[in-house]
Amino acid sequence: MGRPRGLGVQAVIEERASGRRDRLRADWLVGCDGAASTVRAGAGIAMEGPTGLGRYLSIRFEAPLGQVVADRASASYFLTFPGRGGFMAVDNDRHWIYQYPLGADAGAAADPTDHRILAGLVRKAAGIPDLDVTVRDTMTWRMDAQLADSYRRSRVLLAGDAAHVIPPTGGHGMNTGIGDADNLAWKLAAVTAGYAGEALLDTYETERRPVARQVIDTSTANATNRAGYRIDDELLLTATYRSAAVIPDPEHAGHPSTLDTSGYRPGCRPGERVPHIRLTAGPADVTSTLDLVGPDFTLLTPDDDPQWQVQADAVRQAGIPLILRAVRTAAQREAEPGQWARLIGADHADDALLVRPDGHIAWRGTCPTGLSTFPALVRRVLATP
Repeated sequence: MGRPRGLGVQAVIEERASGRRDRLRADWLVGCDGAASTVRAGAGIAMEGPTGLGRYLSIRFEAPLGQVVADRASASYFLTFPGRGGFMAVDNDRHWIYQYPLGADAGAAADPTDHRILAGLVRKAAGIPDLDVTVRDTMTWRMDAQLADSYRRSRVLLAGDAAHVIPPTGGHGMNTGIGDADNLAWKLAAVTAGYAGEALLDTYETERRPVARQVIDTSTANATNRAGYRIDDELLLTATYRSAAVIPDPEHAGHPSTLDTSGYRPGCRPGERVPHIRLTAGPADVTSTLDLVGPDFTLLTPDDDPQWQVQADAVRQAGIPLILRAVRTAAQREAEPGQWARLIGADHADDALLVRPDGHIAWRGTCPTGLSTFPALVRRVLATP
């Protein structure tokens, strides 16, 4: 790995059972191989941030807890002081994982072979002394809070835990990794298909690394909050991207990509995720504005307008996949009249949105008078030479 840009990547794949090695060559390599990433090490990308913030014992077990949490079903259940650790739901019925923090007073709890003691830890955490617990297996792990110095080195890119190790105290680790893949996949596809420039891939780090930084900081703060904290299920919906793959409104030019920790407020500004608006009377598979976008670029207009059709055709003739959709058509309309106008704002009532394949808005504006302006905007987003 580590060849100059433009020459591809060579990787050695080893089958551990037999020791057999094969050499593979590819145009690009994406490391999605976890916190101890071999790809990251091979690319010479360092990690920054603290390690050893805590040690935990994970206990995978079966117990009839479904009815206990039936009125508050969730993916994770964190215990506040004096409780310790938390539960992760496998099926929110009988299958669970209990995360027990190991400290200086861990004692015999550190022994993953004594199922009697492990079952006692589960009963104490659940607050049910006679709970029927069957321990299936265990593992110990360490809490770190680290971020890769770079998400790209030549033709090697990182995603997920290979790029960031996020404390679980917040419940955002998996979704942050999914967000990486969502952001990177369409860019890599556009570059390999030939209608985007390689510089588009540099916007992956520009957009995603600041988001991971904020998630790590928030989750680390949660880990030290003994009074407890609330899981912010909407936090990652607030991601607003600022990069060369977004043409911002003038007042937001130069701002970094960011999360809004004060809460999710849907809007139509460039960089934001296109908002959900419930639609009615249209096709059976279209009940939301979200159903109108993707998997290619989408030109989303307030109403059917033949002028925009001409602009969309000009983009497609340039070899860039794009679909044209309208919020309101002869049959389709908002379930709550006027909601689109309220979200996009009175100053932008006639604007269309250029929506990227990942659902984020790349540009908004009115229909140009000529046939070259809009295709040039799309090429600018794609870093097309």
